[in-house]
Amino acid sequence: MPERETNLLRSLTETSWRFYLWVGALAAVVLLGCYAYWQQLRHGLIATGMRDQVSWGLYITNFVFFIGISHAGTLISAILRVTHTEWRRPITRLAEAITVFALCVGAPMVIIDLGRPERLLNLIQYGRIQSPILWDVLSITTYLTGCVLYFYLPLIPDLGLLAAQPGLAGWRRRLYHTLALGWSGSPAQRQLLERAISVMAVVIIPLAVSVHTVVSWIFSLTLRPG
Repeated sequence: MPERETNLLRSLTETSWRFYLWVGALAAVVLLGCYAYWQQLRHGLIATGMRDQVSWGLYITNFVFFIGISHAGTLISAILRVTHTEWRRPITRLAEAITVFALCVGAPMVIIDLGRPERLLNLIQYGRIQSPILWDVLSITTYLTGCVLYFYLPLIPDLGLLAAQPGLAGWRRRLYHTLALGWSGSPAQRQLLERAISVMAVVIIPLAVSVHTVVSWIFSLTLRPG
């Protein structure tokens, strides 16, 4: 294995004090957000500035923004893969990751915007098929599942490479080995993987368009003008 790749893998497997510093700082931000959300549960959505005349607030704005970001990442990656553009390789992985992370941030905004998140189960049990919010939940869930799968498939060779590295902790090696699905790099496996990625690249494009259509549908059916 080239020395450059060996050094890169060693840096990925070693944990430094900077890692724990970042984890601690991000944990403090999460705790602050949990406190703010607790205040919203106590006082209602009025704590966010929403009133009778203000039906769209910060959560839906964030939802639309991050869904738009995820669409950009999906379409960039999928179109470049479908057209077999060779220079796209450093870009597609970044675009696929941005898509998954943006959905993980944007999708929960719908639940938070409900005001009563414990009633989400009622939406699933008693939801009406003509309701745009039900279509929104279904489309976002399907879109997130497809994007996670689309992001995971190209990672399989990398996970197999990490599982074979010496000096790993036992739980890390088992985790990488499980996620690699027995990857050995044989020609048959590479051909099957490329075929699966190509199929997902074709499927994910109309899926992204359908999600954006559902989001537009929700805005068009609001009871208040504007």
